[in-house]
Amino acid sequence: MFRHYIRGAKSLLLQLFFSKRQFKLLLRTSLEHLDIRLQALASLTDFFSAVVTPIPITAPFGRSMLIVAPHQDDEAIGCGGSLALQVASGNAASVVIMQDGADEHESVSMTREALTEVRNQESRDAAREAGIDSPTFFGLKDLRSNADATASTLRQIIERCRADAIFTPFVLDGHPDHRACNFILARALAGLDRTIRIFQYEVWSFCIPNVLVVIDSVAGKKAEMLACFKTANKALDYAHATKGLNMFHSRLLPAGHAKYVECFFELPRQEFIELVERVEHAESGEFPRKQDMSDLRLRNARAGSDAFPCR
Repeated sequence: MFRHYIRGAKSLLLQLFFSKRQFKLLLRTSLEHLDIRLQALASLTDFFSAVVTPIPITAPFGRSMLIVAPHQDDEAIGCGGSLALQVASGNAASVVIMQDGADEHESVSMTREALTEVRNQESRDAAREAGIDSPTFFGLKDLRSNADATASTLRQIIERCRADAIFTPFVLDGHPDHRACNFILARALAGLDRTIRIFQYEVWSFCIPNVLVVIDSVAGKKAEMLACFKTANKALDYAHATKGLNMFHSRLLPAGHAKYVECFFELPRQEFIELVERVEHAESGEFPRKQDMSDLRLRNARAGSDAFPCR
């Protein structure tokens, strides 16, 4: 009986404490000294579930939400429910698609340009289902080429939209493009000095969830968004798999509290940058030089913010 009261008091205190803070991280171990492969393995095996307590949060996530998606469909898989809730709250939301999504064009007997346009249209259709304007498409073939220039363009969009909540794939995601997306975003954020919440979402891998969003009221809307991506769903049934993932995550709340849940690893801007730099170092084997980061911040500070309109 005594343990029951202790558990109840702990749960109440955690929710009261974290509800008034932007940084909802309860992490009693460090990622800093883990090799990138061990980091990814730990994430995939839910290793941190015993030391990280995910806290329920609700929309709006900020005045302006920006989803950074490596490919057409990642925006719906990872955070389509949260996007729908943000729109329902009456606050701004927009999407950036980084890669052209056409690496497999030969296997479907299409030109790269033709497949890119098909997939872009699918993202436009999903955006319409969500109630937002068409995404901004970077159309990159390789996310690791000209990363600084891409980061500069992304930073201009962040500033034009005044984004204060940015959603991006989990930095330890199994897809290399998803990690590269974070490397670019960290560079884009390096020249900024304001409060921005970074939410890392799940696509190919589990994240280390420290926040979660109940999406029961918009689960149907998310399913409609996912159904727009006919090209990807022909290869793998992402719509079915994502529904199952969101159902699985309902286990993080007491029985009856939720049927569908999206999970995120939330960090403040500067701590996200530091984490990404460590992961990028582990992947490349090279530490970023301080002078390189200083030069990047200086270039970003001098850059204008009129490359793209906020969509």
